[in-house]
Amino acid sequence: MSLGSTSSVMDAGEKLQMGGGSGGRTGSFGKRRAPKLEELVNSLSRSYNEKIGQALGQHEYNFVISDPRLPDHPIVFASEGFLRMSGYDREEVLGRNCRFLQGPDTDRGTVVEIRDAIREERACQVRILNYTKQGSSFWNLFHMTPIFASDGRVLHYVGVQTPIASELATEDLAVELPNEGMAEDCTEVAEQTSVNIRLRGGAEALVDEDETVPSSVNEAVKQKAALAVQRVAGELTQSSRVEGALQQNRRIGLTESTANGVVNSSLMLSLTRIQQSLVLADPSLPDTPIVHASDVFCELTGYSREEVVGRNCRFLQGPGTDPEAVREIREAIEGERPCTVRILNYRKDNSPFWNHLHVAPVRSATGKVAYYVGVQLDVSDADIPMRGDTMTAHAKQLSAVGVVRVAVRSLQGSGLRRTLKTPEQS
Repeated sequence: MSLGSTSSVMDAGEKLQMGGGSGGRTGSFGKRRAPKLEELVNSLSRSYNEKIGQALGQHEYNFVISDPRLPDHPIVFASEGFLRMSGYDREEVLGRNCRFLQGPDTDRGTVVEIRDAIREERACQVRILNYTKQGSSFWNLFHMTPIFASDGRVLHYVGVQTPIASELATEDLAVELPNEGMAEDCTEVAEQTSVNIRLRGGAEALVDEDETVPSSVNEAVKQKAALAVQRVAGELTQSSRVEGALQQNRRIGLTESTANGVVNSSLMLSLTRIQQSLVLADPSLPDTPIVHASDVFCELTGYSREEVVGRNCRFLQGPGTDPEAVREIREAIEGERPCTVRILNYRKDNSPFWNHLHVAPVRSATGKVAYYVGVQLDVSDADIPMRGDTMTAHAKQLSAVGVVRVAVRSLQGSGLRRTLKTPEQS
């Protein structure tokens, strides 16, 4: 493994920034904002100690580590085994979403199953048809699990790929999944609860004509996949910069972690795709603090995300801020209705800027206000009335609010899990 520190991430990241790594079976990567070089490097360095590369490099498994907090949930680490298996170079993998392994015969239902696991922040194991860089298909027993911070946030996902021969794959795949205590003892993985995972679509439709119809996956393959995830996740938690700060299973409930201002990783994925200045504030917490701030907001204001999250938006106010504009925002929030104002705000360096601000409530599937989203637009040089509006600015802001609303409403309750329809509701 050449990633003894972060050097190979930087080398690959430099090629990504220069436009390299464009190979793959899907062109969607180029349509989204690529993660910045420093984001890829910091993804690992801010959570793990300097020995993380060496610790991960000792394993021969085919695995990747991805970061749901970055735009499009990119891969931030790829093992040598994964590169050999897929045929891709490291610079073609880092910074990309794992979907590039999919191909024309990849079962859409299985992809949705993985997506739902990410949405619900849980482990999953599925059989999926993937493709190498050269276009060759192979059956992959894919096992994924999240890595949690002590406050319930998902920091990374570990994904282990175990190639399986077509004659060892099955439409009804009985998979041994580690339970909530999977960090306790690697040797007990094979004894954990057996979970039947129904793979959608007929097996015959997913294999070439000269391949035999899948029949079963033997226990050795299933145990290998489970143990690989176990050990890689164990390396991550043991390499935590702060002892005990990282865990293989969430120690607090989803509801409790959300009450602490933790944004669900599925919602975070949607938020990172919005390339506008915005913040998300949680009215269920004291003083309605910011729980997410976009990269553009940080660039606009000069504050880092760490300096913003947990604070009320009033820190942007200053000596020249119009009290009437502040009152209008406060009354709109109290009335749970949207408002648009032009307000004088201040950056971290105390320089003022005119902010065309749109604030709107975002309701969960239950109808309760789950968040308030504030979308900022610097109009210091724009020729618009003091408290006026422009169609272009307003359209951009409404579009951002709409994306947040769709993302929140697709989650169950107060924004935790997707609401699944019963047969009667379908």
